[in-house]
Amino acid sequence: MLREVGNLDQKTLVTFLDRHAASMPRVMLRYATEKLSSEERNCYRERVQGRRGV
Repeated sequence: MLREVGNLDQKTLVTFLDRHAASMPRVMLRYATEKLSSEERNCYRERVQGRRGV
């Protein structure tokens, strides 16, 4: 669902990710960010890795 929201309104997706990325499961985050730029995608992935101590 998040991936499709990003297709329609990327600003809404980014707002949601800013609030929830750190607590999202890795697979969900991967699908949600697949259409973002590599820089944006890496920024969100680092938030998850930092939370898990990876």
